[in-house]
Amino acid sequence: MMVEAAAAPAESLDEPALLAQRHRLGRLRFPAPMEAGFMSYLHRKMCSRVWPVAVSSLGFMLLFIWVDYAFLPESVYQLSIPVRLAVLLLVCYCLWYSNRADRVVPGSAFNTATLGYVCTGLMVTMVILLCRLEPIGVPVTHDGLYLILLSGSFLLGLPARHSVLGSWFIVASYLLGEALLGASRQVVLGTGLFLCCFTLMASIGAYAYEHMLRRAYLNEQLLQAARVRAERESQSKTRFLATASHDLRQPLHAMSLFIQHLDEKTVEPDTRRTIDRLAESAQLLQAMLNSLLDISRLSVGMVRPQLRHINLHDWLQRLLDSVEVSARQRGISLQLDCPPRCAVYTDPVLLERLVRNYLNNALVHAGASRVWLRVTESGAQARIAVVDDGCGLSRDEQQRIFEEFTQLRNPARTLDKGVGLGLSICRQLQHLLEYPSGVDSEPGQGACFWIEVPLGEWQAQPATILAPSGAALNGRVLLVENDMVNREAMDTLLRHWGCEVSCYADAEALLGQGAAATEGADLLLTDYHLEGPMNGLELVTSLRQAGLYDGPAVLVTADTSSTLADAARQADVLVIYKPVLPARLRRSVQSLLAGAAGTIG
Repeated sequence: MMVEAAAAPAESLDEPALLAQRHRLGRLRFPAPMEAGFMSYLHRKMCSRVWPVAVSSLGFMLLFIWVDYAFLPESVYQLSIPVRLAVLLLVCYCLWYSNRADRVVPGSAFNTATLGYVCTGLMVTMVILLCRLEPIGVPVTHDGLYLILLSGSFLLGLPARHSVLGSWFIVASYLLGEALLGASRQVVLGTGLFLCCFTLMASIGAYAYEHMLRRAYLNEQLLQAARVRAERESQSKTRFLATASHDLRQPLHAMSLFIQHLDEKTVEPDTRRTIDRLAESAQLLQAMLNSLLDISRLSVGMVRPQLRHINLHDWLQRLLDSVEVSARQRGISLQLDCPPRCAVYTDPVLLERLVRNYLNNALVHAGASRVWLRVTESGAQARIAVVDDGCGLSRDEQQRIFEEFTQLRNPARTLDKGVGLGLSICRQLQHLLEYPSGVDSEPGQGACFWIEVPLGEWQAQPATILAPSGAALNGRVLLVENDMVNREAMDTLLRHWGCEVSCYADAEALLGQGAAATEGADLLLTDYHLEGPMNGLELVTSLRQAGLYDGPAVLVTADTSSTLADAARQADVLVIYKPVLPARLRRSVQSLLAGAAGTIG
């Protein structure tokens, strides 16, 4: 019959209860559910040695059948050989039946194997006693029983209780037979002393062997329980990060937009200085939040690379332009040295995070006056290096800077220099992308942080003509946002930039108006998580399928999951992650309204 191993499901493992069993191993008994699992474990162990047991057992039995025929009187072997053959057939059946893992109940398997063991021992006992009745030139002693007892205690792999009881039963049967045949008291006592001492040592060995197996099984269960607990904690941490990422980004996104609107509306100098400080604090908070969430998401494996070909020169130039203001404030000049037709095959979002962190490290911590972003091609790789002429690093410092929350020259932990996670994030991103990397530096000689990225295919890009950054934006924008504060902030800022905005709180409100709502729309901005049964991506799909809107669509969302990014990419929908810098949002809207496509991470 078919049976399943009686092992407890991983989800039901009670780690404290398992730990308590460490102090109870001496009894060779677990609680009932765990005992059933151990019996299955022990049965599989027994089945794993079936071939050595079968070959040795059957080989010895055939050998002694020949010995009986060759050396025993005919009156003896005419009885001993048929008995040995009958026991041989019984042993074959027991080996076949008891060594079928997951097909025989462990208890039945052990009982059957023990029956074969005891019958073999009784058969040897019978032959020895039978030889006492006939005159034989070479006396047959009890020494053959040692081989049987040794096999039953160690070779068969029986539970200790089965092997101990079976062994003592065989010994008792033999001594009783000797007494019944009239052996002297001295012979019975002498023989019994040796057999009992041997059986006692074998019993202790069988106990120690099962004790060792129970400890090994318990350790396996503890490891499994620890793995389940770690997976559960990882899932809990993943859910926490997803919730924290979404819920913390929402108000920060609205804060950044309102601050930008105040900055553009205010002309009084003192008020503008206050707004500038408020904007700096909001950007610092955003950078700290992004760093903490990034390091956490990387540590639990929530990030997956999305590879594609990108033209490197213009991409790096835009990256340098984004840090130009920060460099100018610190009196640092920036320079790009990159072949004009160089392309790489990478995840542009992760690579941007990697290179940007290296740039920020050079600008904030290196004490440099010049920073180069240098690209060289070698074979199938492009080496991207961030080089500075700053204070440099010693060998020890080159190892320490990649540790979390480490800042070498910020003993006061001033927040304007970050929280010490930038290079730690770089290290994890390098491991994720499997990019070779290194640091070349000496104290006082500047530093060079480099990574090697696979080369890609260079593709011609259509020229994008954008209006000046201060020019008004023209176009009708459909804004779908369930959060009232974020909806008001986006609406206010888009209108201030010159857009005509139609706001909706959910997908049903927009779909309910049909073509009247989407007619003349140039851009659709929608959150992903909306009230009601439909999310933002489903809204875009529904509008396109109904022929109501076929223009550019953007998800402005705090959901940073890779699943959403994949789905949006397949649906040809741009994703902008909250909180987005107002300047970056303006560039994206301006580009899409002009008919170009861009990507913002």
